[in-house]
Amino acid sequence: MEPKIQNVLKRMEKEDQADRKKLDTPREDRMFTLHPDSAQLLHILIESTNARKIIEVGVSHGYSTIWIAHAVRITGGHLQSIELNPRNIDYATRNLQEAGLSEQVDIKKGDARDILSTTDGPIDLIFMDCWESVYVDLLKLIIPILRPGGLLIADNVTPGHEDSDKYIAALHDDVHMDTISVPIGRNIEISSKKLINPN
Repeated sequence: MEPKIQNVLKRMEKEDQADRKKLDTPREDRMFTLHPDSAQLLHILIESTNARKIIEVGVSHGYSTIWIAHAVRITGGHLQSIELNPRNIDYATRNLQEAGLSEQVDIKKGDARDILSTTDGPIDLIFMDCWESVYVDLLKLIIPILRPGGLLIADNVTPGHEDSDKYIAALHDDVHMDTISVPIGRNIEISSKKLINPN
C-alpha cells in the first residue's frame, strides 16, 4: 500500500481514537472507524476471492472505504458505498480524494434498505458497518443479490448482545447461508452464500 494511503489511514485512526473519548458527541456524528485488524482481514478476503463487485453499507468518514477501494483497485473491481448522513459523505469524499482512490468508489446517499431493494446482483462481497438494529432487515435484501459463494461481512456483531443475537439467528435460520462469528477487532460476522442452492 502506497505511503500516501497509509498516511491517510494512520491520521484517521488517530482521529477515531480521539473521537471515542468525546462522550458528548451525538451518535450519528461519531467516526466509528472499523478496527484496523478487521480492515486488514477485509482487504485480504477481497484479494483472495478476487472480489470485484462490492457494496459497503455505512461509510462514516471513509476509513473502511479506503481499505476496500484499494483492494478493488487490485482486483480490477468497483465499490458502491451507501451512506445516509451527508456530513459523513463529505468527510469520506475528502479522505478518498486525499488517498487517491476516488475513481474506485461510487457513494450513494440514502437509506440502504431503499437502495438495496432496487440493486441488481450478483454481488461478490457486501460489507455492513451501520446500525446493528437494521442488520436483519438488510439481510433479507442482501441474500437475493449476493452471488453463490459470495461473502457478507458485518462489523460490531458480538454474541450475547440483543441486536447481534437476532442477526446471527437470522443467518443460522436461512438455508442459503453459512456463518461464523470472528472475535477480531470489535467482532465481525463472516457469512457465505452456499454454492449449492438448498431448494
